[in-house]
Amino acid sequence: MPRNFARHEQFLRIFALLELLTAAHQPLDDQAVISAIKERLGLARLSPRTLRRDCDFLRSCGYPVDHMPLPDGRKYGWTLAKDSLNGRRIPSEPLTLLELVAFTVGRDLLRPFEGTILWTGIESLRHKFERDVPAALLERLEAARSVFHVRRFDARYTARPRLISTLSGAITDGHEIEIEEDGPPAKSRRLHPYRLVIAPPTVSLLAFPAHGAADAEPVILDIERIRKVTPLDATFTPRSISPETLLDGGAEGPRP
Repeated sequence: MPRNFARHEQFLRIFALLELLTAAHQPLDDQAVISAIKERLGLARLSPRTLRRDCDFLRSCGYPVDHMPLPDGRKYGWTLAKDSLNGRRIPSEPLTLLELVAFTVGRDLLRPFEGTILWTGIESLRHKFERDVPAALLERLEAARSVFHVRRFDARYTARPRLISTLSGAITDGHEIEIEEDGPPAKSRRLHPYRLVIAPPTVSLLAFPAHGAADAEPVILDIERIRKVTPLDATFTPRSISPETLLDGGAEGPRP
């Protein structure tokens, strides 16, 4: 088991830095490099001091990383002298133990969706990992994975594998839907589906009444209450408002 996952994060950070400098056509200042690496790796923080240490590490490995003035003469930027690499080829980026652990935790969190399109996707990705990752790394993964424990969720949607697929297709294509809800009382309604909101272990449909006013309140419905969903020929233009705004505004359950 690795003693510190931070070392694996450091590897990912340095590899991302190397690829970024290799692809750049001009020197990049600290902020440009930091922003790009934070976005790629999802880092909350990355200091200029850490960036300088990473660049010094690459220099120690023989990569010609330089800190030179930018065209405006007021700042310095990082660059990689590609004509000085002396045939050194940057290898393809490998999968790391940290990435594999994060993937397996994510897979465990998707367990409620076993049998749906989400589970099909995650299992296909797992198969590719297991096919291409060296056996020794998979053995290390078994030990490293024990750091985290995700409490097992029931596979809630196995009996209705097409429900999430149908709803996601209607959202993507902007198709109005008709749903039949379980009661009491059982009822039917027409909606403009907007998002599937995942809050493990449940999924809810965030939607608007099909014939409501422009300022109509959204409804949010646990999809387990949906007995049947039918996409209709009618289409609509999705509203340009963030789901978080709607949810933070207190979207309520379906109105009678």
